[in-house]
Amino acid sequence: MAYAAVTSLMRTIHQSMELTGCDLQPFYEKLKSLRAILEKSCNIMGDHEGLTILEVEIAEVAYTTEDMVDSESRNVFLAQNLEERSRAMWEIFFVLEQALECIASTVKQWMAASDSMKDLKPQTSSLVSLPEHAVEQPENIMVGRENEFEMMLDQLARGGRELEVVSIVGMGGIGKTTLATKLYSDPYIMSRFDIRAKATVSQEYCVRNVILGLLPSISDEPDDQLADRLQKHLKGRRYLVVIDDIWTTEAWDDIKLCFPDCYNGSRILLTTRNVEVAECARSGKPPHHMRLMNFDESWNLLHKKIFEKEGSYSPEFENIGKQIALKCGGLPLAITVIAGLLSKISKTLGVWQYVAENVSSVVSTDLEAKCMRVLALSYHHLPSHLKPCFLYFAIFAEDEQIYVNKLVELWAVEGFLNEEEGKSIEEVATTCINELIDRSLIFIHNFSFRGTIESCGMHDVTRELCLREARNMNFVNVIRGKSYQNSCEQSMQCSFKSRNRIRIHNEKKLVWCCSSEAHSIIMLGGFKCVTLALSFKLVRVLDLGLTICPFFPSGVLSLFHLRYLSLCFKPCLKQYRGSKEAVPSSIIDIPLSISSLCYLQTFKLYLPFPNSSYPFILPSEILTMPQLRKLHMGWNYLQSHEPTENRLVLKSLQCLNQLNPRYCTGSFFRLFPNLKKLKVFGVPEDFRNHKDLYDFRYLYQLEKLTFGIYYSPIACFLKNTAPSGSTPQDPLRFQTRFGGTAPPTDVPTLLLPPPDAFPQNLKSLTFRGKFSLAWKDLSIVGKLSKLEVLKLSDNAFIGEEWEVVEEGFPHLKFLFLDRVYIRYWRASSDHFPYLERLFLKDCYSLDSIPRDFADITTLALIDISDCKQSVGNSAKQIQQDIQDNYGSSIEVHTRESFVRHLLP
Repeated sequence: MAYAAVTSLMRTIHQSMELTGCDLQPFYEKLKSLRAILEKSCNIMGDHEGLTILEVEIAEVAYTTEDMVDSESRNVFLAQNLEERSRAMWEIFFVLEQALECIASTVKQWMAASDSMKDLKPQTSSLVSLPEHAVEQPENIMVGRENEFEMMLDQLARGGRELEVVSIVGMGGIGKTTLATKLYSDPYIMSRFDIRAKATVSQEYCVRNVILGLLPSISDEPDDQLADRLQKHLKGRRYLVVIDDIWTTEAWDDIKLCFPDCYNGSRILLTTRNVEVAECARSGKPPHHMRLMNFDESWNLLHKKIFEKEGSYSPEFENIGKQIALKCGGLPLAITVIAGLLSKISKTLGVWQYVAENVSSVVSTDLEAKCMRVLALSYHHLPSHLKPCFLYFAIFAEDEQIYVNKLVELWAVEGFLNEEEGKSIEEVATTCINELIDRSLIFIHNFSFRGTIESCGMHDVTRELCLREARNMNFVNVIRGKSYQNSCEQSMQCSFKSRNRIRIHNEKKLVWCCSSEAHSIIMLGGFKCVTLALSFKLVRVLDLGLTICPFFPSGVLSLFHLRYLSLCFKPCLKQYRGSKEAVPSSIIDIPLSISSLCYLQTFKLYLPFPNSSYPFILPSEILTMPQLRKLHMGWNYLQSHEPTENRLVLKSLQCLNQLNPRYCTGSFFRLFPNLKKLKVFGVPEDFRNHKDLYDFRYLYQLEKLTFGIYYSPIACFLKNTAPSGSTPQDPLRFQTRFGGTAPPTDVPTLLLPPPDAFPQNLKSLTFRGKFSLAWKDLSIVGKLSKLEVLKLSDNAFIGEEWEVVEEGFPHLKFLFLDRVYIRYWRASSDHFPYLERLFLKDCYSLDSIPRDFADITTLALIDISDCKQSVGNSAKQIQQDIQDNYGSSIEVHTRESFVRHLLP
């Protein structure tokens, strides 16, 4: 990964210039020229050992140089006098000169080696009309399966009253999940079964996770109680449960007793690669073995993905396309991935012919091996900047739902993304995700209510390739226990004396990393309390957000290379539970020296769940890290939060999460001139004790603002921020609220500021929690001239009737109402003239959607979950009126979730 390593070094040089003021631009430009040479590797397809060895050499030099530049730049930043500063600056120059000489020499060798290899010689004829459009997801297209679909539908919907297990068997990538998903979502199936639920088992299955996947809510109950609860929920109802990707008979034995036979026609649908599993689970008809596509079906699928939207195309390209379709062996995944490749490469006959020849270059009857070859072809043809993005997915578990926000956060600090003028690093990361989706190397898992990608995933066959390439390039190392059987991942446990990325699946294995030189250490699974001896001094990304530490690990303070830090630990305040004495002012959860982490860009603190009745007491120094871009603080109070003249203005800070409402003042917000996202969060007392006006007017760049309220029957909150005449040595005074002394709910918890005190560039506004605001207060929100998104949830506004007044919301595009208990909604199309998407969830009292919404010409989607049938009926009437009056169509989705079926 020489390209990624050189890019990371360039990012480090840029950060050094910001931190120290040193002029390192000549080094930056030289590296940029060398990186452009390495970028040519995307024209050389296949695995070439000689080039790989040279790339590893370049990467090692780049990573070592990064660490040295970090160290000396920090010395410049902390220098006590001019002599120390000058010495450290000269050291930076010397290190970079030596490194560039070494990298340039190795790049020359790399060029000589690559020139000796035969490059492609594309012909001039091209398919000029083929557009660079996104390829559809494989699960959205099912070609040639009509008979199989009808047969499986018949097995699920008909037959006896006994519980039956219906199985689909086939190799990876053949379309088992696609068929199961289509059956699960079929309208006839939806109307026939009272309850539908599905869970993915996968090779890395955990019984608890499977059961939780079938239940409506997360629970801390023991496994046996969870299984009992699932059985009780299903009992007496006709249910369809889809168990996707189950690998072993042991996995089936572990979960089968959860499914009661109520003699009402319930069904279980299994998908598996293992015939033995299907035979073990069967209860009646034999398993259905999915067949490979024939040539016509293969060509039809490729045609739909590449040619269908074109009016005409050259017969030569059609002939080559048919060759490629034939050589994919009838495997839908192989066809989908190769279509993603063809949509991106040069539209010339020579290039297409090269692809056709390479698809069939493996003379083998092993179709899985042939599919892997097709996937490898697509990977090796990725542009250099996308290869590390693809390999990074090796960090995530099989069948894991990967949230885009988390992925973008990690990519942004890893260093391998190119900086582009006029774009934030998050925008660059989002573009890379879309490019991988276009190539069908990853797929979209879920969309957000705004229609943006919320989560993504990777097919397990594609993941096998990802794991192998990540191992070969020493890019990701996955550490597991001895019992894990996946040979590919087991073989990835290579030497830790290299700058790779480590994911740990077992907290006991964390000790393996203590002498590691790892670039990143990520524990993405939830573990019990662990005590950490953090001796891996060079780590840049440390993600322990789901691992509960008993206290703040002080070893973190010596990890000055850190760019990303995520922690979860118990607040110190908890030890004072039950004490009648005031808490001493010296109590603090994080040492003041946290500010010494001068490169930190993302800092996330989490309170342990469910023990979150005690807040963090944080030093104001947490707001003095110069490179900080994202800060998530958990429920907190700041020590000495009042701004002073010498307080650092954080020009880089863009996202501030969980800011206590006590600090929402104009003078405080002046410290963050470039803030784009803000979440104000606290207990009801925190909002009520804010006596000054909420003043956001100085947040000129703020686009997203959320108000969130936390309520716990027992919460320890700050009684007073700064008592009259207090000194820094005075104790903090907290008060514990018990279940019987809850704050009143009949008066507003939050007083909205006037429109001119809101950020004037605000695009998204959310109220989440029992603020007890009156619906008429929303007229203030309606005056925000750029507001496009409004989310109201958890009874934020009270009252049976919402009558929209005055101009309404003239620029609103997205409206989301979740657990908002209005009965009557009175509004016209004039109040929401540009509304595009309306989501209603758990609005149990609402009678209907205003009929006049049929005159909103921009309306494209109404999505309704767990509301009265009359709400769904009103949506369908609006849909019909729009069709009749304007000749256009909108989507209307109505559904009842699993939890609604469980309500008495």
